[in-house]
Amino acid sequence: MNFEQITKEIIKKRVDQEVEKHSLLMKVSEVKEILDIHDDGQIYKMLNNDQIPGAKKIPGLGWRINRDIFFIWLYSNSDLI
Repeated sequence: MNFEQITKEIIKKRVDQEVEKHSLLMKVSEVKEILDIHDDGQIYKMLNNDQIPGAKKIPGLGWRINRDIFFIWLYSNSDLI
């Protein structure tokens, strides 16, 4: 197994663990906590600027973030591996 394959396996395991903890469509408050963001303005700026993959504004419900897309992005682009 090469480095890329090992990295993909680690990411897959991490995402699988998160699937058990969160619903498919996560709320902004969950994402704020995961990203350790304390400022509402900062998270909404990121959402409005399409900086959080899998996020969609749903009329009457507000922002919802696709759990799988979010965690793949998070673990693929961080030092959390």
